Amino acid sequence: MEYVFDFMRLLSGDRAGATRRGGSGRRPAPGVLLQLRLVFYGVLLGLMVPVIRQIDWAALVPPGLKVEWPSGFGVAWPAGHLRVPGGWSKAADASTSANAAAAASTTTGALATAAGVASAASTAAAAASALSGGKAVSARFTICGHAKRIDCMVDGDTFWMAGTKIRIADIDTPETHPPRCASEARAGKAATLKMQALLNAGPFTLVPIKRDVDRYGRKLRIVERDGKSLGEALVRTGLARRYGGGKRAPWCRTGWF
Repeated sequence: MEYVFDFMRLLSGDRAGATRRGGSGRRPAPGVLLQLRLVFYGVLLGLMVPVIRQIDWAALVPPGLKVEWPSGFGVAWPAGHLRVPGGWSKAADASTSANAAAAASTTTGALATAAGVASAASTAAAAASALSGGKAVSARFTICGHAKRIDCMVDGDTFWMAGTKIRIADIDTPETHPPRCASEARAGKAATLKMQALLNAGPFTLVPIKRDVDRYGRKLRIVERDGKSLGEALVRTGLARRYGGGKRAPWCRTGWF
């Protein structure tokens, strides 16, 4: 073990310390054989470094031993402290990879948020244009439930589009929330599904009328495709009545359905 200490002192430039024992008469100065041994130990140590790097030291060190890395490899124990500057490249690479992954994740999240905001702004602009009677629009309508209402059917004459509630102005359909009788419930469900199919069939235009909204805050619009009213198509199936405002007739009449 003393040879190893002499080798470390020679590498550090402390030749006086390496030869101190020889000056006292207890040990001669290092000769050629000793120098060859030191070279051999140095080469052996260099060959062992790659193997040492791959060892999982966390499972081998005894309790109380502290290992500092990746900024530099260090070992601390009650008798002293040994530190080798530079650290293990494997640990440094792992730290660099983790930082790069975190940065990439942050960038991806920011891009996704920006894309979502841009998409929402584009949808809102298209909806505003459609409500003003601009170019035709299209959407995929579902049946409204308890979730947030974006594009969905309330009943045969009312639906949500891009978060705006729209009342089809030229028709009246059986109520579903709530129906007044079992026959109205059946007819209301059929009218809802039929209008859903008509809206999902392709682009349509929302045509404004004299009144912009009704007393419930719903936008009043006639829905047309190729200049023809979709409400009128529902009337021809018997699931809607023409409506121009005023009091509506009840649907729960004997023999109506």
